[in-house]
Amino acid sequence: MSDRGYINLIRHLIRPASPLSLDTLQASIAYYLARPPIPVPGTPTHLVAAALNSPLFRPFAHPKLAALALAFRHAYHLRVGTLDEKSDGRPGELSAAQRSKLAKWVEEVRAGFAGGEPVVRLAAASGLLLGMEDWESELRFKAKQRKAAAKIEEEVVIALAEVLDEYAKEGSGWEKDFKRTIGAAGGEGAYTNSPLALAILLASQCAQCIAQERLQALPLSTVVDVLVTVIDRSFYNGLFLAGASLSASTDAEGRLIILPASSLERTIRSVAESPYIASMSFLARFAARALTLLVESKRATGWEAVARTLARLECITSAVEHDWEKCPLASVAHDEEFTDQATRKVATAAWSVLKTLLFTTLMLSQSILSAIVFIPNLQASPLVSPTSSVFSPQMIALQVLDVLSHLSFVMPQLGGVASTAEGGLAELKRAFYMALDVLSSENEAAERFVEGLARSCAISENGKRVENLPRSLLNARKAFALACVEQLVPMLSEETIQTRVYPMCHPHLWDPSHRETYESAHSVMLAIFAAYAKADGHVAGPLRAPQSEPSFTEKLVPMYARCLVENSSDGLLSTTQLCMAYAALVRGASSFVGCGPREQEDPERDGSVHGDAMAWFCIETLLDAIRARAHSSNPAPPASEHLHRLHLALVATVPTVSLALLPRLLGEIEGVITAPSPKSAGVVRVDAVRAREMREELVQALFKAILHDVGDAEKEYVIGWWDEHADALGGRGRDHPETAEDNAGGVSVKSSTHVARL
Repeated sequence: MSDRGYINLIRHLIRPASPLSLDTLQASIAYYLARPPIPVPGTPTHLVAAALNSPLFRPFAHPKLAALALAFRHAYHLRVGTLDEKSDGRPGELSAAQRSKLAKWVEEVRAGFAGGEPVVRLAAASGLLLGMEDWESELRFKAKQRKAAAKIEEEVVIALAEVLDEYAKEGSGWEKDFKRTIGAAGGEGAYTNSPLALAILLASQCAQCIAQERLQALPLSTVVDVLVTVIDRSFYNGLFLAGASLSASTDAEGRLIILPASSLERTIRSVAESPYIASMSFLARFAARALTLLVESKRATGWEAVARTLARLECITSAVEHDWEKCPLASVAHDEEFTDQATRKVATAAWSVLKTLLFTTLMLSQSILSAIVFIPNLQASPLVSPTSSVFSPQMIALQVLDVLSHLSFVMPQLGGVASTAEGGLAELKRAFYMALDVLSSENEAAERFVEGLARSCAISENGKRVENLPRSLLNARKAFALACVEQLVPMLSEETIQTRVYPMCHPHLWDPSHRETYESAHSVMLAIFAAYAKADGHVAGPLRAPQSEPSFTEKLVPMYARCLVENSSDGLLSTTQLCMAYAALVRGASSFVGCGPREQEDPERDGSVHGDAMAWFCIETLLDAIRARAHSSNPAPPASEHLHRLHLALVATVPTVSLALLPRLLGEIEGVITAPSPKSAGVVRVDAVRAREMREELVQALFKAILHDVGDAEKEYVIGWWDEHADALGGRGRDHPETAEDNAGGVSVKSSTHVARL
């Protein structure tokens, strides 16, 4: 005789309505699937058929199908537990016989799928497949019972294919079903519970568990289009911030309040609570994988899908950026600027949606960029006509960067993309720098992109700027633009550097109020000098000017040397940044060869006369600043710390100068190290302990530069110089440092063994 609870469950399933909650139904189905009554029915097949054909799961709705999928997922867990109880092995390990019984049970469950509608079959099969994946690392069921597992994967693929064939047949105009006006009566519910949207959502949650060869049986082009359409609609076509200014006001203290039940509050809540947003990582990952498989298997069709996907992302992100410009939330920098908790909650939800959009964009962008990097270019295929509208890899990378630029205001929330940024989102930097690498393979594309960035930052040839935009948005745009330019500098012409890049940097070189923009501006300046130095002064490159006059880069040297000195104070460039920047400036200055007739190269020199003169100009500028601060009448300790930073910057230039300048530079450094502590009106500026620490730090910095950074041509000279001056650098009498730590190697060094180590 059968279990009474089982009979009652069947009765509930065949009724058009039931007093049982979805949670109760889900738990009951899972229990009786895992433990079917014996002897009748003895297998789970009949219960599967009853559940899949039950009117309780119709009309289709996400909560119902999610509960059904979870029931099958939990049923697999419970079945494993049942077999584990009967197993003689360790807990969690099934014998071969028990795995065979589990495979038989899976086949019996699959037998109940026959005759069910595709959407409910997909829900059940996806839940069962996810249950298998949950236990795969312990049981290795899919590896050891491949046939049973493969059939469940096939059920998912077949069910999804049937839904696509019915609701998204090519040329059927299915896209219109997703283009509903926000706020239309029943529009959102109709979209959320659309069989096509529900099917693609269920499939996306288990797509990573399906073998590649089975996914390739799907119409991947249609799959990609449906996925991107679902993503588009989940973000309200990028219009979820539309009309935000009408939903907000300020109180007497100027704090922001978002009106209760306003359109912005309702829209943000609807988007944030959508099951599609909650599963956006699955949707994006499925779309990324489908794109990759499509490009690999059908190259021409794949590239067309890539172009369509990027066009949709461009529409979404540009709409979001446009609305953010007018959104009151864009001007809020601190929580204290919100009036109440309800407003703060809406703002938090809005930022969560924006971050989700950025994550989705990154996942799709990485897939596209990986395809254009690792899969042969479509244009190289003889199957594609020369008039094909498919973009080149550089154009695709340009589109990816354009899409990312629209979301630049979200990036600071995740650490930004600047090369100086520590930490941050790895996926963001990976997509960003991969796109720049692809773009930099063609000079013309890089030039066009930088010109577009300059326009978007509102810097034109006459220097006009965009006004009336939130400061945070402008700063984010400029930080993104500068981070892009930094990587593309070697590809740019001198005209672009002079008319586009330099005007973008100059306003921010003395302004640390927005740290990312400030540091990025300095990074771009250093990239300009590094690009010039990389050419080694002997070949013409994009940054070279006609030899009849100094290059623009050379003209920048005096200004930037003064700029770095002025940015050496506390709160501006850090000590490490200052040292690296000044060393890079001197290295770049050393590469200049001057204008006019080519000077005769001296085989005894490792640099040009003109380059040495430019390098020493930079050093002399630094020395002037050191002397001015050393004789300052201000005895405050910060002045001494500032002076110490300048001393460290001077030491950092040792590896960057030619052999001809080394004696003079090392002499200046020796004078700095051995000089007594500065005094003013008989008052020692710093205490003796700190003075000793500063001196030891300078000696260690110099030792590290000589040991690790000086080139081979100068190594012999600096070793001899160190041997001769090591004792003097240590100070006099008891001030002599007995040990010096090699920061790079972490080894204690006696002054008598310095030469041996070198």
